[in-house]
Amino acid sequence: MLEKTEFTKDTIKEEVKKHYGISIRDINVINGGSANIYKIISDSGNKYILKEFQSKFSGKTILKEINVINFLRKKGLSVPEYILCLDGKEYFEYNEKTVIMQKFIDGKTQGNYTGDVEQMLESAKYLGIIVNALEEYPYDDMFSCNIEKYSSDEVIDNSIRKHLDLISLAEKDENHGKEIITDLKDKIDMLNIMKKDGTFKGATNVTVKKTHGDYNVLQFIYNDNGKIKVIIDFVNAGEMPIVWEIARSYNYIDKYCKCGEFNIEHLVMYIKEYLKYSKLNKDDLKYLPYVYLIQVLSSTYGYKEYLKNGNIDLLHFGQERTNICRYLMRNAKIISERLLEIDI
Repeated sequence: MLEKTEFTKDTIKEEVKKHYGISIRDINVINGGSANIYKIISDSGNKYILKEFQSKFSGKTILKEINVINFLRKKGLSVPEYILCLDGKEYFEYNEKTVIMQKFIDGKTQGNYTGDVEQMLESAKYLGIIVNALEEYPYDDMFSCNIEKYSSDEVIDNSIRKHLDLISLAEKDENHGKEIITDLKDKIDMLNIMKKDGTFKGATNVTVKKTHGDYNVLQFIYNDNGKIKVIIDFVNAGEMPIVWEIARSYNYIDKYCKCGEFNIEHLVMYIKEYLKYSKLNKDDLKYLPYVYLIQVLSSTYGYKEYLKNGNIDLLHFGQERTNICRYLMRNAKIISERLLEIDI
């Protein structure tokens, strides 16, 4: 969710001149993502992106992203290029927020649920290449993943408490409160079923590796032919169950997933393409729908933002994710059995 910025066009011009020695001719806001992003054109006509991160992202986190993209560039991947400040640093701070500047990348972006089969398989390919490359990542600056905690009752209990808190807020909302309460109660019911059933607790042997952390179609810049030109935004890079990144990235790009449902045969194709570049085990295939389900169920993202700030777009996003949960509750076993037929 975007945080309020204290930048104005005048202060951006002042800060960019001070930190980069660049005089600005024009500034335009770019909508999308969780950071405040500006397209800048210098007096000389060069184009840049200025990105003001949310306050939760420290300079240390930004340095990790820089390490990751520099490493991946050496591996041949097309990633963003940072502009160094005059003092040699990769970022500066403005009102306690970290700010960076990158070279502008000409290209097109796409929204969720817009990819055709070719674009879907290209997404799987690059995810596999990234995960495989990061196995040789030399820095110890990524967060680690405790897979047993990832699949514990504690996750469910904490999530149920968060959902109950939001129900109290939703009761005061006259516009969408009733539908939100229905969704949140459904999610609590599903969480309790997951806790009682316990199937997801067997997912302790799924593959945990370093990965992008937020890999999806919104992080791709495409060329005019609809091919991925650059992959952006590695600020969340870290260790996680790879099937989470696979399931989520498939879910977001396939145009057949728009109503919350999966095209299971497309998911199989996605995984087979990924497997050409990086490995999975049988537990990955078995537990993929359960790992994705428990994570989406546990999240209050979308509802929380709407109830606190009135962001209707994020409410719709939360509702989409609840429909995904409903679909996976009905079909996780079917998906799991189908994925286990994949030859690895």
